[in-house]
Amino acid sequence: MKAIRLLLLGSLLLLQTGCWNRVELNDIAIISATGVDWENGKWVLTNQIVIPKAISGQAGGGRTAAVNVFSSTGDNFRIAISKASQESSRRLYFSHNQIVIIGQEAARKGVGPLLEAYLRNHDSRETVDVFLSKGTARLMLEQLIPLEQIPGAAIQRMIVNEEMSSSSYRQMTIHHVLMDLLGHTKATSIPGLALAGSGESTDRVDMLSQTSTPSKVRLSELGLVYGDKLVGWIGEEQSKGVMWLTNHVDKTTVAFACTAGGKGRQGSSARVLHSVTKVKPQQQDGKWVMKVNIEAQGTLLEYDCGGDLMKPEEIWEVERLVEERIASIVTDGWEVVRKHKVDVLGFGTLIYKHHPKTWKVIERNWKEEFPQTEIELNVNMKLSSTGMSGKSFKEAQKKPGL
Repeated sequence: MKAIRLLLLGSLLLLQTGCWNRVELNDIAIISATGVDWENGKWVLTNQIVIPKAISGQAGGGRTAAVNVFSSTGDNFRIAISKASQESSRRLYFSHNQIVIIGQEAARKGVGPLLEAYLRNHDSRETVDVFLSKGTARLMLEQLIPLEQIPGAAIQRMIVNEEMSSSSYRQMTIHHVLMDLLGHTKATSIPGLALAGSGESTDRVDMLSQTSTPSKVRLSELGLVYGDKLVGWIGEEQSKGVMWLTNHVDKTTVAFACTAGGKGRQGSSARVLHSVTKVKPQQQDGKWVMKVNIEAQGTLLEYDCGGDLMKPEEIWEVERLVEERIASIVTDGWEVVRKHKVDVLGFGTLIYKHHPKTWKVIERNWKEEFPQTEIELNVNMKLSSTGMSGKSFKEAQKKPGL
């Protein structure tokens, strides 16, 4: 009898379906991306909301945008979010948010309030990717992007693809930004977004019916943040140098010239397939010297120089040219960061790890000491393949049949 009662009790438990805190899709507005701007002394929060019906409609040939963009303002983030409910028929749902874009004016004002909001909000995720924008964040979120229905998801995939194929910029999440700004150097770098092309906004679906759009969203420049404020921008080439110094180069292409010193046209290129950067701090003559060692391995993609690559000494010469070019990129990146006096390279963190007692003494004055730091650079490049020809195309043309 007791066994029967237990069986009936178990059956009743199985009949209990559902969840007490479930979320019905018909009751929420799914946020795919958010933007933060600072205008007229107030925070402007922009949301990019997914329209499920439009997505299914486009799959069947519909001509409706898959997202809707709207903004609300407030003295702080929570007030701005609360005001959004005054013009939304559904509750804003941030758990599927993929990116947050911070406009330049908001970044100069300070990203601290944004990070504070993410730490307090249970719906927010620290894995959201962060971008800066030289214009307004809203303008970036209004742009439709070919091949993708949801622009927020497209931008998120853009940085993932960039990090894996070119390594000019690093994928930065809310977590990464928080750890950097709460760390020893209180500095970080965040990739920027810009509108390339004519500048005309691609915010209508009919524009995507053409073979090309008047403008497009692209990754552009790297923003340097100290404390919680944007202090400057550096270009793509200098950003590559930052990525090399911080060991964030996965795969990239390096263009190089045929002469020592990197002078002349960079008509040849090598593909880096793997690299490791190690930095060790040392104190010499009263200042810090960073011993930077870069080990890279890859293949030759284009070759516009003379010589016969069937000879080992010629391959060594090409490797030396690639090493010089990498060293030049790293040096350029270091010099521009040094001028901004912002340790986004994590040199201070390395000093703390290797010399914790010394770091306690210099920590307060590190912003002033950082620009005085020097780097000693060693680059070692190995080419595992030079392709199917030992000579360049032009050299081979001179001797047909060979």
